[in-house]
Amino acid sequence: MAYFNHAFKKTFLATGVEYDAQAFTDPITGAAYTITTDNGYLQTTNVPTYMLNVMSQAQEQVPYSGPASLSTWTSGYVGFFGTSGASANLSIIPDNCCNVYLAGSAIYSNDKIGPFHGGYTETNKSKMINPKYVQKFYRVDPCAPQNEVVHVGSTFWTAGGGVSAGSITTPGVGYGNSATAQLVTTVTTLGTGTGLTLFITVAAGVPTVTGIASLGKGYEVGDTVTIADWDGTAPGTLAVYTISGVNAAGTNYVVTAGECCKEFLCGETYYLRVDIKGSPALRFLNHNAYYTAEAYTGCCPAGSISPSAVDSTEVMILWANALLRYELTRPFIQIVIQDEAGVLWYAPGTSAADLAALGGDTWDNYVSTGHVDGACAGMIFNGAYVDTKFGDCTFQVTDFFEKQPVKIFPSEVDLNGDPCAFTGICAVIECEGTQAQGLGEQVLRDVILSESYRQNFFASNDLRIREITQGNQLVSAINRNALYTKYYLLHNVPRFNNPTGVFDNDRYLLEVISLDPLAALESDVNAWLEGCNNECAFEEYTCITECTSITFPATPAGPVGPRG
Repeated sequence: MAYFNHAFKKTFLATGVEYDAQAFTDPITGAAYTITTDNGYLQTTNVPTYMLNVMSQAQEQVPYSGPASLSTWTSGYVGFFGTSGASANLSIIPDNCCNVYLAGSAIYSNDKIGPFHGGYTETNKSKMINPKYVQKFYRVDPCAPQNEVVHVGSTFWTAGGGVSAGSITTPGVGYGNSATAQLVTTVTTLGTGTGLTLFITVAAGVPTVTGIASLGKGYEVGDTVTIADWDGTAPGTLAVYTISGVNAAGTNYVVTAGECCKEFLCGETYYLRVDIKGSPALRFLNHNAYYTAEAYTGCCPAGSISPSAVDSTEVMILWANALLRYELTRPFIQIVIQDEAGVLWYAPGTSAADLAALGGDTWDNYVSTGHVDGACAGMIFNGAYVDTKFGDCTFQVTDFFEKQPVKIFPSEVDLNGDPCAFTGICAVIECEGTQAQGLGEQVLRDVILSESYRQNFFASNDLRIREITQGNQLVSAINRNALYTKYYLLHNVPRFNNPTGVFDNDRYLLEVISLDPLAALESDVNAWLEGCNNECAFEEYTCITECTSITFPATPAGPVGPRG
């Protein structure tokens, strides 16, 4: 016998607001119902399927917190129903293992046939589901996209010791009062870290830390710093800030070639090649983007016998300027520089509002005080790209939407572009780029495909026909900028009388879309399956642990640095 291993998928929207014992009147029989839902999942029993449409229509009758642009029909409701057509309580069904079907409210509000009599306003129903033939039940969580973050040289990530948390252990006295957060530098009193800057507010002369502006590097848990005065008056006693959380040095990376703290010499030209790969670069250029930036360290001091070390921060600035001036790499990257002292510097053109919030400055204002022995600078790349996106009015199913984050591959190379000929500066990934899950763009396309199977075709290329067939209501039912939770129920409908032996099982995949997890749905279906001796265990597909790096400001509008 043959087995057809593909499944017919049907999509249901459970995006409605939650009802808590809300009163409804049956428009056909006049019966009164008191209905409760878990978001868009119906929990009340003995309710006819067409009441799902009434619940969807009735958004004007209850407080509604959804987007104002959505019509009152765009909040979908789903529920399980028995053979009688009334909603069922799955938690008590296991006594007899009854079959049920899943039904969802209609998306469209107009129908020539009349309300609740088929056509556009007919509720969306699945095949009968036998709990003994359910193969899988699982949830896919929504996941925000993660940009790739890569470090080159000595930064808080590669050198370690970037401060993530701490507290004032000695409050100090005599600071000038300020209800507005002020940026202050710190002086290390225990340990060897540098570059930590804090935001503080001051009341009655005593400071309170409200945020970390620059993480610095080289700190360890238990190190202390004193908070310098910010208003020019000498405090009676300096406040002591004890560090409780850092990026531990040496544990966050593996360097296979090169050094993270590299010394740059005068009279030399250093080259950094950056390759940007992935779908965004390929669609932009028909090939991956790459550029080799160069940095000349200037003439050696007069009379010097041998080349001397220069401020590596200036090398990083020259590389960053070259990369952000080049039109084929600039759209894909943001760069932040961490100087030898551990202070963060941002790209020229960064808005004053962003700089104030971050407590930093742009690197065109950097003034070198010379190289410090044993200290090195670094740069932090953030991979980002924004593709063209059309609005709902002109949306077409064939519109492209980007899911793949760019990958960044920096490496120091020699004059000939060879990264293997010598030991170059290290490049370390802090955050791996990951795709989003639950994108509204994909959900909308799933709904359009499901509705097409029901003969409710979406007029993608004719806006007038789309309006006539209520395709605009279908588009507005989904927030394309949102991330959705998805539930999947995979089941079979066996063919017991099938002489040909071909396709002896029909498979159906039911997809339930929600803006929030539906705890009641999970509980009910699990109880139903377990009570009917179905060993199908509920599965959860969660997100990869989020990577939290520094805050990157908005990208400046134009090139940075001098053209030369």
